[in-house]
Amino acid sequence: MYFANPWGLLGLFALPAIVVIHLYHRRYPPLLVAGLHLWGIETQTTTAGRTRERLPITPSLICELLAALVLSLVLADPRWGNVGKVVHLVVVLDNSASMSSRPPGLEEKSFRDAALEGLDRRVKQLPRGSVITLLRTARRPEMLAGPAVPWDEAKPKLDEWRPALPKHDFQPTWDLASQLAAGTGELLFLTDVVPDEKVAVPKLMEVVSVGRELENVSISAARWDFNSQTAKGRVFLRLTNHGKRVANVRVAGTIGERTIFQETITLAAGVASPLEVEVPGGLGRLSITTENIGDGLPLDNRIELIEPKIRTLHVATTLPKDSPAANAVKRALRGISDVSLTNADSAELVIAAAQPLPPSKRELAWLGIGPIDPSEEARKAAQDLGGPYILEKQNPLLDGLTLSGVIWGGVQPLKLDVAPIITAGQQPLLSRLNGTRTTAYLLNLDFAKSNLADSPDWPILLSNLIELRRDNLPGLRRWNYRLNEDIRFRLLEDTPATSTASESTDSRPLLLVHQGKKRPLARAPIVEVPPLDEADVYTILDGERPIGEFAVNFFDSEESSLTGLRPGHRDPATEAESSGFQIDQPLTWIILVGIVLILLTAFTDWHVLRPIGRRA
Repeated sequence: MYFANPWGLLGLFALPAIVVIHLYHRRYPPLLVAGLHLWGIETQTTTAGRTRERLPITPSLICELLAALVLSLVLADPRWGNVGKVVHLVVVLDNSASMSSRPPGLEEKSFRDAALEGLDRRVKQLPRGSVITLLRTARRPEMLAGPAVPWDEAKPKLDEWRPALPKHDFQPTWDLASQLAAGTGELLFLTDVVPDEKVAVPKLMEVVSVGRELENVSISAARWDFNSQTAKGRVFLRLTNHGKRVANVRVAGTIGERTIFQETITLAAGVASPLEVEVPGGLGRLSITTENIGDGLPLDNRIELIEPKIRTLHVATTLPKDSPAANAVKRALRGISDVSLTNADSAELVIAAAQPLPPSKRELAWLGIGPIDPSEEARKAAQDLGGPYILEKQNPLLDGLTLSGVIWGGVQPLKLDVAPIITAGQQPLLSRLNGTRTTAYLLNLDFAKSNLADSPDWPILLSNLIELRRDNLPGLRRWNYRLNEDIRFRLLEDTPATSTASESTDSRPLLLVHQGKKRPLARAPIVEVPPLDEADVYTILDGERPIGEFAVNFFDSEESSLTGLRPGHRDPATEAESSGFQIDQPLTWIILVGIVLILLTAFTDWHVLRPIGRRA
């Protein structure tokens, strides 16, 4: 039991005051006599003072004591436990993948199950009528149940809590929980490790950790490459031992019941090891699993890979056959896979002379190679530059370029509207044309006067251009991603064979399909799939036409490390309270006035009824 207004208990001082008054309150019994005049001087006797007498237990005393006691308790507002109090419990569930870890042993529960058992016990201690709000951590907070619903309604929603996210920030969910509690509710965070003291945890939030240190081996990275010339693929894996003991790991790649490869490797504690395996072409899809005794987290032991598709790029070269530029382009193209030479009308990339400029077409990419002005006079006036070169490193066209030792010959003044990519002083050497829908690049260079074709930078530059154009082809760019990775692709262009007069492009839904559930996507030239937080295989449909399928896998070494998990508990921080009573509390003055009235009433009763003298 506690008192909402402890000031009211000061009224209990009236009880001893009433008792003292009755101890010294002398009352003479009435005496009937005949002939009062015969008593003479004895008619009135004055006593020397009050003397303490035996306490008279009278109805008046009992009523006065009860009245003072009741009035004091009413002013103090007694409360018995949580009787009549309804609690709003806001629960934040850690949705990190480590919460799905399970200690070795058949009878051991996962951290998720242990957290739910503790939550069930906590809810049973709440007063009748209390309500629950369940929040699940994510990049954007997710409300699992609520707000403020009965436990019977919230409990079934816990079946949807399957923690599987990579490392993420809890703060957005904590902020939402604090707003929902609104200063009157209770906050509870269920996790597998108590946050560090440096983390800004809400002061009124209780933290309960159910984690413990576990061993774990994970597939921390994976890639599947396909060689169209040999019709074979190569799977590259990286396995990481996050534990403190040596692990013997069995790795297997399967398609249904068919085993494609199987390896056993030994990993020292805290070591990552690569694994490369050759696989035949035409598999389509491959499931890779690892097995290790005592492994704590099953989620990072299995991945799904989709076989990459061949994306042939059609390239046309319209350079003069006997020019140094044509020979340099042909040599570089021989080393780039999945490139098909075609005519300019059907090409997706055209490599041509710098003049004339290309037509403005959105679906066209163009590389113009100098000299800008092919006249003999202009070529003689051109400059040969040896650097230093300024490279726009953020441009993916320059990935891997150094231009070390390159002589950039035949540079001519450029009067076109361009965005420089490589410059020497104020002179653009490689730039992109502005004011056209064509993705057009201009190489201000004369291969007859430059050694760029003999340097390693030339095939790298042309390969980067090829891959950039290939990425902009319709359809999926890649087929294997990690959780929360950006996924972008260009929509397939409609042709008479793929569209009908009765169905327009805008009327067809663009859908992301996963486990039978369909999710609409915004139709645009470049489609962006929202970050996905569930590892699995997804399919994209344009109406009824499949665009392709891709796999999303869990790769997060930080979340797969379970050696730092610990059980623990942190109580909510209480507000600092000042010592003593606060005179500005609500109802303080009313309580003080009530106490004074009680004391005045008692002393007035004593003053009015006090004996003046003794009559005979």
